[in-house]
Amino acid sequence: MPVSSYYQAQPDGYVRFDWHGNSIEGEFFSYVECGRDIDPKWGYIRPFYRGIRQQLIDNLQATHGIDLQTFTSQGSLITCDAFVTHKDLQAAHQVVIESFNFVDESELTTERERIGNCRVDLLRRQYIVASNLKEPEVSLDNLNAEFLKWVTPFYTPLRYERKWVTKHRKGLLRFGALVAVAVMAYIHYG
Repeated sequence: MPVSSYYQAQPDGYVRFDWHGNSIEGEFFSYVECGRDIDPKWGYIRPFYRGIRQQLIDNLQATHGIDLQTFTSQGSLITCDAFVTHKDLQAAHQVVIESFNFVDESELTTERERIGNCRVDLLRRQYIVASNLKEPEVSLDNLNAEFLKWVTPFYTPLRYERKWVTKHRKGLLRFGALVAVAVMAYIHYG
């Protein structure tokens, strides 16, 4: 499964293809083999749709009888939830997508959040394995920078300022106690 780098922070491109009558988009990683010219359409397609990626992982686990964590520890970080684009690249658990079109990132119709979730899944997987194998800091920094790029736009921070009720809680409690004392005094002396 040679790809240009197991710790590749960005895909080589984006593609659109038909899957069971639906137009699906995904990220493309080129197949690279040293000393040999390979067709630039040879590679791996990770679909943006989480359900399809999960089916591919389920196929992997059922076919090989090992879990995802064990499989990825063998270095198959990108291909574990990806289609292949040529039968010569196909592993037992993979499905071949022979007909697809490259598209520019600006032409993608998939929601940005869904694309981000796809990217984050792979980046997290790559970062964990790279840090466990004590890979160079440069690789980890590149993965982390790309991770933050995709996580940050969808991150909703906690509130940094207190609400009005929280700011004035003591005053409200004093006022409530004063009203209670006044009502009790009115009832008792009234």
